[in-house]
Amino acid sequence: MNATNTGRKIIMKKAISVLMIAACMLCMVTACEKKDKKENYTSAAQETETDCTAAERVTTEPEGEITISEMIDQRIKEEGKIMIYRMHFGPSKTPLEITEDLNVNIISYDGKELIDYGNSSNRRGETRLGDIIHNKVDYSTYDIGAYGGSWKRYDNEFGDEKYVEEEGYVQREITTDDSGNNAQLETLYSYSKGTLYSRDAGSKVWNQTEKEDSLDIVSFGTFERIKLDGKTYMTFCVRDNLDLIEYDIIPDNKFTENKTVVYDTPGTEGTTVNTVDYLKEYQAVPQEELEQMIVFPGSKKAESSQAAD
Repeated sequence: MNATNTGRKIIMKKAISVLMIAACMLCMVTACEKKDKKENYTSAAQETETDCTAAERVTTEPEGEITISEMIDQRIKEEGKIMIYRMHFGPSKTPLEITEDLNVNIISYDGKELIDYGNSSNRRGETRLGDIIHNKVDYSTYDIGAYGGSWKRYDNEFGDEKYVEEEGYVQREITTDDSGNNAQLETLYSYSKGTLYSRDAGSKVWNQTEKEDSLDIVSFGTFERIKLDGKTYMTFCVRDNLDLIEYDIIPDNKFTENKTVVYDTPGTEGTTVNTVDYLKEYQAVPQEELEQMIVFPGSKKAESSQAAD
């Protein structure tokens, strides 16, 4: 009887041990599954966040063409102004990926004035592109003013200067080839004419000089369209005589979103053929070079994934 009871106890102990081992294994498997799910979720979240902030090149076939003047004038008519996000970078920064984390200068044009929106918390006055896209910019803290105009500069060491503008306007310039018939580039530049007053440090005598200035603000070069956070944008790329790249980003609207933007024909109303010598040294970046300069890893990843499927 005792032997029988002892045998039963041993069997029960073994059964309990087996159940405990099985339970532990089940817990380990469950924990691993949870860990894997958590890691996969974190990885997916990170990938989504990255994909969300990186631009894609739009490759759908356009439904027509509009000129740069038509694009600008329609936007001014509908919204009162056109917003332009300008970025500069050198060859050392290429290939460059367009993301929301890039900084840009904000410029608007209402048909009369070019306005700069300077971010006072950034030494270059630039703003993070993602903050613009997601309406996180507090313009009440910005230094906002027109290009050109009168100004003053006082310096106790080197003397003082002040400029009184007598005439100022924005000109739409078309740069052509040698024939003068084929547009190669278009520029919005600020023109100013007036008197510059200067005096040496400690002097009360002002010297005056007639002064004319023209400053290129926005150049429209090689066109392509990108998509960022579900919205499409027109982009234009130009290289200057110092090999500095200007890349301008303009939000699409219903009038522009399915159209290719092309240069105006020389002689178009409201434009002039280029008369500013240094602007002739600016060039639109060739399309094949642009595709190497501005890269879209997210688009390539998506294309590879679709090809694998």
